[in-house]
Amino acid sequence: MRLPRFRLLRRPRLLATAALLPVLLLIAGARLMRAVRPDGIATFEVRAGRFVREVSAGGTLKAVKATPIVVPVEKGRSQKVAALARDGSLLKAGDLVVEFDPWDADREAADGKADLSSAAAKIEKIQADGVKTARSLTLDRDVAKEQLSRAQTFLLTDDRLFSRNAVIESQLDRDLYARKADVAERKLTRNGRLSAAEKALGEIEAGKARTSIANAEKSLRALRIVAPHDGLLVLERKWTGEPPFVGDSLWPGQKVAEIPDLSQLEARVFVLEADAAGLKPGLAARLAIEGRPGAEFAASVVRVDPLAKPRGRESPVKYFETVLALEKPDPSFMRPGERVRAVIRLEEAEGVVAIPRGALFEKDGKRVVYRRENGGFSPVEVKVGRNSISRIVVEDGLRPGDRIALRDPSLKAASPAGAGAAGPPTDAAR
Repeated sequence: MRLPRFRLLRRPRLLATAALLPVLLLIAGARLMRAVRPDGIATFEVRAGRFVREVSAGGTLKAVKATPIVVPVEKGRSQKVAALARDGSLLKAGDLVVEFDPWDADREAADGKADLSSAAAKIEKIQADGVKTARSLTLDRDVAKEQLSRAQTFLLTDDRLFSRNAVIESQLDRDLYARKADVAERKLTRNGRLSAAEKALGEIEAGKARTSIANAEKSLRALRIVAPHDGLLVLERKWTGEPPFVGDSLWPGQKVAEIPDLSQLEARVFVLEADAAGLKPGLAARLAIEGRPGAEFAASVVRVDPLAKPRGRESPVKYFETVLALEKPDPSFMRPGERVRAVIRLEEAEGVVAIPRGALFEKDGKRVVYRRENGGFSPVEVKVGRNSISRIVVEDGLRPGDRIALRDPSLKAASPAGAGAAGPPTDAAR
C-alpha cells in the first residue's frame, strides 16, 4: 500500500522538529536558571555600563525677538478694544492689529474745538472793547490837552490889570486842565496794558484748546495700531490665561500682542524642583512638539531661574523655569505658544555600576543588597551615589559579575516583589 505523497513529505519535517525540541528546552531552561532561583527569586547580574540621568519638563515655544504691541500711553486711563486681529493670523505690514474705542478722544477733540472757538471769540471781543475804550480815552485826553493849552494861553498873571481873584482862578483852571490831561493819558496807557493782558489770557486759553485738540488727534491716530512688519500675531495672555478680546479694557502700556521673529525660537519649560538636581546652562536636551509625534529637535539649556516658584495660585508645587535654545528652528511649522515636551540630560557617565531600585533595601539603618553566593543570598552593605528614575549607582560593595536579588530573600515568597526596598537615596541624589 502506497502512502499519500503529502504524508511522505511531512515525515522529515516532524523528525527534524522532534530532534530540535530538546535542544530548545535545554537553552530556555539554562537562561531561566541564570535569572531565577529554584525558590522563585529573580536576580540581576551586576555590570559596569553607561549611566544616564534625564528629567522631563513641559512648556511652550517662545520667540527670542518680537515686536511688542502695547496700549497707547497718551491717555492715563484704560482703553476699550473695538477691533482685534485673530490670534495666530499671518499679517502683512500695515494690516490692522488692534483698534481702540475713539469715543473719549472724539469727545476731547470736540471739547477742544469748542474751547478754541470760545477763546477766539473772547479775544475778538477784548480787541473790539479795547479799541472802543482807547478811542474814548484818546478823545478825553485830546480835549483835556486842548483845554490846558487854552488855559495856558489865556492865563492871567498880571494882578495890576486883573483882580487878585481872577488871577488865582485862572491859575486854578490851568492846573485843573493839566491834571485832567495827565489822568486821561494815564487811563489811556492803563487801558492799553489791560487790553494786552486780557488778550494774552485769551491767547493762553486758545493755546490750551489747541494743545487739547492736538493731543486728541494724536490719540485718535494712536488708537489704530497696524503691523510694523510681516509676521505672525501672538496675543498676550493675561494671568488668567485668556487673551484680550473685543470689548476688553486695557491699561496704558499694557502689552496686547507681539509679532515674533520666527527665525529665532526658544522653549520655556518648567522643571519640577524635586528633579532639578544638576540642572544648569549648557546641558543638552531633546524637544518634542505636541501635535507632531515622532519628531525631536536638538536644544540646549541657556538659562535657569535661580529660585523655584509655583506655576499657579492653586498649587504649592514649585518649578524651575528653564529656557532652551533650539539648534535648528523650523519657521515653516513652529509657532510661538505651541506646547512642547523636553527631555534634559542632566548627567551621563561611562563604566558605572548601576542597579535597579528594587534591588536596594534598608536593614538596620544600612543600605544593602542580597548577593547570591554559596547557593544562597547574603546581605552586602553598599555605598550608593547618584540615581535616576529607575537606577541607583553603587559606588562601593559590588563588582561586575555579581548577581543580586530583586526582592528581599528573607521575606516569604507570598510577599510582593520589592517589599522593603529602600526609597531613593535623597542625600546622594542631591
